[in-house]
Amino acid sequence: MGINDELGFDARVAIVTGAGQGMGREHAKMLASRGARVVANDINAERAAETVAEITVDGGVAVADSNDIVTAAADIVQTALDAFGQLHIVVNNAGINAFGRFWEMDSETWWRVFDVSVKGVVEVSRAAMPHLIASGSGRLINVSSNALMGVPLDSAYAAAKSAIWGLGNTLAAEAKEVGVQVSTVLPVAWTPMTEDAFRDPVVQDAMRAHVPASAVSAFVAWLAHQDTTVYGEAFEVAGVAAARTAFSVMPRMKTAEPTPESWAASAGDLMQDGGLEPLRNASQSFRGQMVYLAPELDTVLPADAADVSVR
Repeated sequence: MGINDELGFDARVAIVTGAGQGMGREHAKMLASRGARVVANDINAERAAETVAEITVDGGVAVADSNDIVTAAADIVQTALDAFGQLHIVVNNAGINAFGRFWEMDSETWWRVFDVSVKGVVEVSRAAMPHLIASGSGRLINVSSNALMGVPLDSAYAAAKSAIWGLGNTLAAEAKEVGVQVSTVLPVAWTPMTEDAFRDPVVQDAMRAHVPASAVSAFVAWLAHQDTTVYGEAFEVAGVAAARTAFSVMPRMKTAEPTPESWAASAGDLMQDGGLEPLRNASQSFRGQMVYLAPELDTVLPADAADVSVR
């Protein structure tokens, strides 16, 4: 398909969570502008309605839903079925954040940030999966963040986005067997949430200019399209730039014997920098470790275990 061939959704049905503002609203608008029928979910009913109004005034089709993604995920899916009779696409975008030192943040706040992000993805995906399978072209897109690598004063959000990354990798391997493509995106965009994260006006100006939320939505819409065959990995997305991501390891090393003293003596070798080996799933990690220690396993353990990057 050429760059000028428009990707249309032929009245396919999509749920977008957290669609009341920011990236979620842009995802919903982008999908609707290409012919998808959209359930714009947001716990803030007024914001969800505003998103639907923006879609409909531009000739799109959408309905609002304000059910809680954690406690009423099945009701969100039912909204799609009641309004449109089927479901093809889910974009798990909703999330919240709160900043503070881990040991100073109260437990309720910490777990609320984690639960909204992780439980919301889990419950919406669980409720949607039978219908995504039945559609024959199911697409499940989960929104993680580069915060999964760790951000000071943001432990709950970082932990949640790490969990979404691991969940997405696992679901991608499982769901490919039933015809559902699962991908994860790690977006950078100027949204109401990032306004609070970056106070430097130079950074704010650069983000406004180079990473609008709508740019991420273009990538999400491509992943969600029924003809797209790229899936199963986590993609960094910012503006018109994107990259596949992978967990990586430095060169492996051996210590003389399995004792604390031996590891103390080998610390310098362990901490040496070197070339990176990308690992896209747990099977590749296990294989790398075992073949390093027992080379005879090189012909026994498959080199491409759980590789679902492109089909």
